[in-house]
Amino acid sequence: MLGGAIRQFPGELGRQHLEARAIQQELEESGYRDCFEFETRFAARPLDLLRELRKLKPTVVHFSGHGTRNGLYFEAAHGGAQLVSTAALEETFGAAGDSVKLVVLNACYSELQAEALLAHVGCVVGVSGVIGDDSARSFAIGFYGGLGERASVAAAYKQGRAAISLEGLPDSDRPQLKVRDGIDATKLVLADPR
Repeated sequence: MLGGAIRQFPGELGRQHLEARAIQQELEESGYRDCFEFETRFAARPLDLLRELRKLKPTVVHFSGHGTRNGLYFEAAHGGAQLVSTAALEETFGAAGDSVKLVVLNACYSELQAEALLAHVGCVVGVSGVIGDDSARSFAIGFYGGLGERASVAAAYKQGRAAISLEGLPDSDRPQLKVRDGIDATKLVLADPR
């Protein structure tokens, strides 16, 4: 895939700024940096997800924020948090996510949303249980560093988990890679220099 696009849709600013900065830096330092465009949407509202999927047609969508077993939190119109249900996320990717090959839900309890999105996306990373902010950021650094060096999604996932361990942090077992039947994550490489 040439000119892969990574779109981040964070729900809250503090952690998300640090995570976005870390991802951007890791991609900029990678050997295949020209294969990726990285754009962020901070304080994203629920309808922003639909609008940006239609407009940008991303290959990768990264969500950095908070989640529950029932969904993910986005910014509400009044400035608070708004829970977007798992069903609504699945419906949104089914309606406008044709270009997306990978979703990273770097949020607590997002494993259920990851499972649901497999109906429309080949590979989804979700988190089982709670993950600390530093562990989530370390996972992102290892994962996107791998993608930026032309690693497969499966290899980049392993690198993300290893990055958590290298920092001496807990939670390296929390990120979970979900792969749809018929997709081989060991052969899915998003940095295609063609």
